[in-house]
Formats: sequence, C-alpha cells, structure tokens
Amino acid sequence: MTPMDQPTEQPAAKPAWWRFDAAWYRRRYAFIPAIADLRDEADILAFYKECGEPLGHSPNPFFDEEWYRQAYADIDEAIRAHQVPSGFAHYCAEGFRDHNPNGFFDELFYRKTQLGLSLEEVAHHGLRNGYDHFLSYGAREGRDASLFFSSALFLKENPDFLHDTRLGPFIAFMENLHAPENAARRTSWFFDPVWYLRAYPAVSDQIQEWGHPLRHYLITTAPTAFDPLPFFSERFYATSHPDVAQAVATGAFRNGYAHFLQYGQQEARRPHPQVDLAAYAKDPGVIEAIGLGCYPTPFAAYAALSGTLPDGKKPAESAELHCRRAFRLLADVRTSTLMARPLDFSCDLPDFSVVMVVHDQFAFTMTALSSLRATYPGPMQVILIDGASRDETSRIERYVHGLDIVRLADNIGFLAGSNAGLARVAAPYVLFLNNDVEVFPGANAAALHRLRQEARTGAVGAKLIRTTGQLQEAGSIIWNDGTTSGYLRDASPLCPEANYARAVDFCSGAFLMVRTELAKALHGFDPHFSPAYYEDTDLCVRIRQQGFDVLYDPDVAVLHYESGSGNPADIDTILGRNIGRFFHRHRDEIAGYYTRDSANLLRARTSTRTQKHVLFIEDYLPQPAIGAGFPRSNDIVRLMVEDLGLHVTVYPVFPPREAPAGRYRDLPDRAEIIWDRGIADLDAFLHARSGYYDVLWIGRTHNAARLRPIIAACRAALTDCRIILDTEAIASLRERGRMQLENRPDLPTLATMLRHEFRATDFIDRFVAVSQAEADLLAPEVHCAVAVLGHVKTPAPQPRSFAARAHFLFVGAIQNPQSPNLDALTWLNDQLLPEYGHLLPPEARIRVAGHLAEGIDLASILTHPRFDLLGFIEDLGPLYESHRVFIAPTRFAAGIPYKIHEAAAHGLPIVATDLLCQQIRWTAGSDLACAPSNSPSTFAAAMNKSYTDEALWNTLRRNAVHRIFMENRKSTSLDILESLLD
Repeated sequence: MTPMDQPTEQPAAKPAWWRFDAAWYRRRYAFIPAIADLRDEADILAFYKECGEPLGHSPNPFFDEEWYRQAYADIDEAIRAHQVPSGFAHYCAEGFRDHNPNGFFDELFYRKTQLGLSLEEVAHHGLRNGYDHFLSYGAREGRDASLFFSSALFLKENPDFLHDTRLGPFIAFMENLHAPENAARRTSWFFDPVWYLRAYPAVSDQIQEWGHPLRHYLITTAPTAFDPLPFFSERFYATSHPDVAQAVATGAFRNGYAHFLQYGQQEARRPHPQVDLAAYAKDPGVIEAIGLGCYPTPFAAYAALSGTLPDGKKPAESAELHCRRAFRLLADVRTSTLMARPLDFSCDLPDFSVVMVVHDQFAFTMTALSSLRATYPGPMQVILIDGASRDETSRIERYVHGLDIVRLADNIGFLAGSNAGLARVAAPYVLFLNNDVEVFPGANAAALHRLRQEARTGAVGAKLIRTTGQLQEAGSIIWNDGTTSGYLRDASPLCPEANYARAVDFCSGAFLMVRTELAKALHGFDPHFSPAYYEDTDLCVRIRQQGFDVLYDPDVAVLHYESGSGNPADIDTILGRNIGRFFHRHRDEIAGYYTRDSANLLRARTSTRTQKHVLFIEDYLPQPAIGAGFPRSNDIVRLMVEDLGLHVTVYPVFPPREAPAGRYRDLPDRAEIIWDRGIADLDAFLHARSGYYDVLWIGRTHNAARLRPIIAACRAALTDCRIILDTEAIASLRERGRMQLENRPDLPTLATMLRHEFRATDFIDRFVAVSQAEADLLAPEVHCAVAVLGHVKTPAPQPRSFAARAHFLFVGAIQNPQSPNLDALTWLNDQLLPEYGHLLPPEARIRVAGHLAEGIDLASILTHPRFDLLGFIEDLGPLYESHRVFIAPTRFAAGIPYKIHEAAAHGLPIVATDLLCQQIRWTAGSDLACAPSNSPSTFAAAMNKSYTDEALWNTLRRNAVHRIFMENRKSTSLDILESLLD
C-alpha cells in the first residue's frame, strides 16, 4: 500500500483505511484501459489523484467513495462545489471522527457496542478512530463492524469462505467485495442477499457492478423502493407509522428501514403486516437467545429463524421454554382482565410491607400484584420501585390503587432498588419480592405467622417453583469455597425432602420476608455486591450472624419465571467477582461449612450443623387419628423435633396408598416425612444416606423382625448409629388375653410367647416400654435395663358442668376384625345392652367415634338402638366437652390405653374394665370407675352410677386430671428421651 498525502492530523501509525492500495485499485478498475497498462504503484497513485479521485473512485477496499457521497449529501455538494476533492479526503481530514467509511462499518456503533470507548479514549491508545481499531484488532478478534456485518455470523453462514484467520473475514470480504462468488454471502441478519437478488432481478443482472446486494441497497438513489429482507415492508412501515414517513420525507432518515434499525425495533413496531414483533420479542426463548448473545435483537432472531421460535438445545430446555411462554401468555391474559378492575392496596396499618423493584414487564408485575392481593386479604404496604419503565408500568397507578411508587430516572436494579424501598417500609416485616412471580395461596400468611410466632426466626424464604412445575430451590446451601447450590433443583415440589421446614444457609431474594428492624439494622442488601448476585446470600449470612435463623418454609410456595436472561460471559464475570467478594468477607464464617460434594448435600441442607439425625420407623405414618399407639408415636416425634431440636425423618413400613393433598398437618412441620417409600425401599434409602443418622428408632417389636435383615445388609451405612426399639406395647399380653377370652385349649405360657415376640432383637442397643409393668416383664427377656416412656398429656379440662352434659362417649380406632376396640363394642352390643341396658338412664346414648379400617362395617355389628355411630372426627375436643362419661369396656389389651389419658386430660370421667385400671395403675372408685371385664351387669351399674351421681362424677373428674398432671408431664418424657438419645 502507498501512503496518501498527509491528513491535517497525522496519526502515530497509519490506519489501513488511510492508505492507497495500488494492487487492489488496479484490480477493481481493470475495465479502464489506462489503468490496465499501469504497473508501478507510483503511476497508479498518480492516475488516482489525477483521474480516479474526480471520477469517484475508491482508494482502497476499506473506503467506499460512491457510498460515502450517497450517504452524506452535504459532502457530495461540497465535492461538486470543489470545496473538497473527494469523500475520502473529507474522511481523512475530519470525517473519520463520526462518519462511516462504507455501508459495512458503523463508527459510532463499533465504539459504543464493541469497545465502550470515546474517540478520545481510542486516540489515547494511539489509534485514529474505531475503524482503525477494527481493522487492526477487532476484525481478527471477531467483533462486529455494524448491524450489517457480524463477524461471527459471517463465519457461521459462510464456512467455505477463504481468508487469513489472523486477520478475520472482514478484510478478505472487503478486498473481494465485487467477486461474483461473494454476492450471495450473508453478512448480517438484517439483510438477506439471496432473497434480495430473487426479489429484484434487475439488481441480480448488474451485480458485478454493485459488488454485493447490500451495497446496492445502501447506495441506490431510490431507497424506499427496495425492501432489505422478506420480513420488512417499506410501504407498510411508512403507511402504518406516519411519523416515520414524515421523518423520511424531511431527510431525517434515508428510508423507513433506517428508522426501524435505529428506533423501531427497540420500540417493537410492526415491520411487516405479518410480523408481530412485540409478541415475538416477549417470547421467553427469544429473550433467552438474545441474552445468550445468539442474536442482537428480537427482529434479528425473527429474520434468522424465519419467524419461528428458538428452542432449547436439550428437550428439557425446550420444555422449559414452552412453559415460560405459557406463563407469559397467561400473564398477558390475566392483565387484560385486571386492567378493567383495579387492584387496591390502600391501608393504614399494614401487617407487612412489600418491596418490588420493576423495569417494564407490566404483565409480570400485574400478575405478581394480583397474586399478592388474592392470597392475602389483610392490609399490606406495597412499595413499587420503578426503574425508568417505558411500558404501561409508567402508568400502573391507573390499574392498582394504594401503591407507594418511587419513580427513578434509571434502571438501578434489584439491589439498589430494594434498599431504596426498605427506607419507606412502615410495617414490622418486609417482603422482598420479584415481579416475575406468582404467590401461592397462604404463602404470605405462613411467612408472617413464622415471624410472629418464632422469635428466633429472622427471615423466611419460599419454595420456589419454576414454570415447568419443577423446583428451583427448597432452601439453598453455601459451600466452604463460597459457591452455592439451590437444594433439590429440578426435583418435584411434592417430594418429601422439599416439604419440611428447616433453618438454612440462605433463601433466594425472589421471596424473602425479613423482620424490618433487623433488615434496617443491617442496612439491607450490601451495595458491595452491585449490580447483582450474592446480595441475598450475604444478607442471610449477616442475619444468622445476629443470632437469627433463616427459615425455609414449604408452606410459602411461589411460582417463579426465572428468566435467566443475560450474556453468559457477563454473568460469569460478575458472579465470579462477587463469589470472591463474598468469600473474602465471610471466610471465617464459612470455613466450617461443608465441601461442595453431592455426598454432603443432606447434611448441608440445613444450617444447624450440630443437629442430631433420627430415623423414626413406624408401621404407618404416626397420625393420631389412627389410634392403636400412633398418638403416642406422634407425641414422641413432636418431643424430638419441637423440644429437643432433633432432625427427625419419619419413615413408614407401609406407605400411604395415595400422595398427600398437602403437608401432613398432624405431624411437626420440621419433621421430614418420607410418605412415598416403604420397607421395600429402605435398603436403598439407608445406603443413599450412609452415615447420616445418629439414631434409628424402631416402633413396635414386630418391625424388629422385618428390619433385621435390612439393617444387617446396611451396617456400613449405619456406622455409629444407635438402634432403639420402642415396643409400644407387648403384643404377647394382648394376644394371650384374646386367646383366654376364646377359651383356647392350647394356650401357651407367657414366657414362651415373649421369647417368640423378641426373638429378632439381638441387634437392638436400647429398649423402651410404655409402662413400668411391661418394662419389668421385658427386662429379663432382653437381659438389659428397659426405659419407660409413657404418654404425654397436659391437663385441659373443659368447663362445662355435669348438668350441661349428656350421653356416653366411646373413642377408639378399629384397625382390623381382631381389634380390642371392636371386641369391646361387640361385648356392649351383644352382652351388656340386651340384658342390662335397662340399668342405664333411658335418655343416655352411647356415641362411638374413631377411625375405621377399610372393610369394617360397624353399623352391621352394633345393632342396638342406643348406639350413635359418629365415624372419624377430626377434632375430638367438642365431644369431650359435651359428653358426660367416657367408657372403655376393653377386655384384652397391651401397653397403656392412650384414650384413657386423653379423656382424663379433657376432664371427662371414665368407666373402664379392671384390665385397663391395672395397666395404668390408677385407684378404682377414686381416679376412675372400674368393673370386671367378665361382668356386664357390674359394668352397666358402674356406667349408671358415674352418669347419675354428680358428686362421684366431680370426684372422678378432679382426681383423673390430677393423675394426668402428676404422671404424664412432658418434662418427664423429655428427660427419658434425652437419656436414650445421648
């Protein structure tokens, strides 16, 4: 290349665009005979200066004289007036600052989007302008020259293009722009050369003259007569947008497409009658593709994909895109109805405040606000931080009344916006809430209840559910290297592991309710983590450092769009930086956390790292309504979880036949309830949780025989795990009593039955009995001390008087045809009532309540007219309060009767058989009325006296309540449990 005359300001190094390229010039204008004969570079340069420049020739492949004169009419006029010799001379002298040298490079676009530098900053690096940088460095780095030339796209669309990879494709393309084989090469999604040549055959016929279809489009003197690609109609755009037509007519824009590229596509104006760009731009797949850098704008994506929607690379990603599209569509549909009926958040004294930071996405915001209003009818303050929204959000007060709106000049993001909102909070609790969520019913009330009832809880986070129905997180984990994991991501929100409350390392800021006083004392989110990532993690760590828990509550459920938009490289840069900042700041705190490893997930899922882990195995999930010893098991689980602070996993031998409709409300919400697995899955379960449990609690002796081979196979997974057998009741006593009633001639000795019952307990470390009598009986058989753990009952006598009560009450579950309760009721029906019913007051009914197993038809068994069959009753309190006497005609049983203690705790006098009296060791006639189980007449007489003698009734009631107070204290059971578990 030969240097030109020096421009007015000589650059330190001569740019490629500034030089005269003799070899290229000779090839480009070879059709001129005078040039064809020239060989010497100096002669060719002289020809250019004398003839070529006045004729409008270009001096090198990087500057297009013809395009420059067409693009800048004022310069063309100056040339015609002989004020400047050529466009190139003008460009070298001053145009390089802000003019473009050809249609393929855009100076301002390049400096702004590819460099982020001003002209002065570029010059500081010894470069003339952005074009100088591009030709020297940017082209080989794969940077984009303009909207009309993308280096990455060019290489993707033209894999056969030969070029020096050290220089990049742009230089070779410009050097060979007029080569026929390059006419169809696509340089940008904003122009389709193949379609253009087909649409305009005349251009195709003269393509060698124009060099490339895009060059024709950018040079033609009829710029509004041609469309650049099939998805833009110049005529339609001008007709549909009169303001654009006027701007084009006045010369503000070359044509409608120039306006569209600069403004229209950002405004989502319709470019073609069949292209709904606004709807397309909202599609989650499009948003994600743009965020990932696949396309520069939604219109570019539309052009690249011919109007189809992008899908994920994997089937799961594709499914998520479809779900996000559905979420967005439903948000639009919901918003269209909400706009007709305004929401109202006006209030005086809010229960809690909501801080929501928004930027556009009006339909999302309306969806979030409507779910807030629909799921919590009480007063709340909603603070909306609007970061310079341009859509209907800027007028949201038309559709939502009572908002506290803060309008900002810029989109300052979640962190800074949340802190701005925190300063305006008036309620004792503040909810930081994303606008791309839908709050489920009960979520706000549940979070509020936690903070009101649990003084130790400083913040409550949600079960975040993605649009696919899969979990985003069920609480989150911080590892000792500062990285984090959302627990159970991709799992089902219904899985047991996601449905128990626990203290965690942190919860996402998408839904985080915090005590306002605490949040303000900590100054909200730390700006150190601006603009995003780790601000919620840091806040939760600081909350825990103040002595509070951050609680994950599964009752707080939120559907989260989780757009995930953004350039991965940018995200990785910010994320990496903030991980470093977080680690540096909290290094001492997290040093004791677990190493990032899937093997540590179970222990790391809670922040209470010193907590003991108990695996509690029972026949069925211990729900009190089942009866048959399950109320006591339920109490034990509650003591472990709520009073001793243990992590308890409840595992049934026989799982429920159907999935629960929700969380088990009759079990502690901090207990992990494995409802979806049973004994067949226990081996795999124990191996998957190898080394996790400190205590294995087995309920009922018969389960020892069932579990013995499984535990033997899993010994390596149960290292250092204490195994405790809670006998619940010695079944041999119950079975032998039944056999005696049946007058069985082959009645075995009790010792023989005990040996058989406890034959498979050699692997048990500790034994538990329900009463001292059974403990004394069991100890010689198992050759060790046996702990006694009875019932836990707190006296709660109902105040209703003797005269205000009526009828007898029987409460008991019937699990099978051999049930002691069924035998008792049958005895009443068949032996007592027919012969001795006349001894009872005629108005007194016998009312029966309790769980019935499938297949038990109580109505066909209890045929006497005195019976009222109530079935299962959820809340027995009103029954205990309204009835006068509780009856327990049990003839065979083991353990101690829970129903006796429950009735006594409610202040209901009891008539029981001598068997039950012996089991609980109460005084007959003082603590309860008692009668032999083989004397229906005596039992009937006891029922009558207790029912009719008010003085006796009051004595029995008072003494029974005192017994409960003395013998069934929680503190006693807690002491025994602690000694067992230590």
